[in-house]
Amino acid sequence: MPDDDLRAGLIGALTIGTVIGRHLLRLDGLRDAPPERITAQLRRALHEMAYGAPESEPRTDA
Repeated sequence: MPDDDLRAGLIGALTIGTVIGRHLLRLDGLRDAPPERITAQLRRALHEMAYGAPESEPRTDA
């Protein structure tokens, strides 16, 4: 897939940012959210970043 290194870096950055936001910065919303809920919210974005958008959904980028 194109941009493999970029996509991997972005996935890492989102993961690290989530961990820092939750545990170090204790951001509202992240601080008290159960890990399963955080994972559920991030799942689609991370999956699309890793594997691309599902074929059943049209892409909206111009």
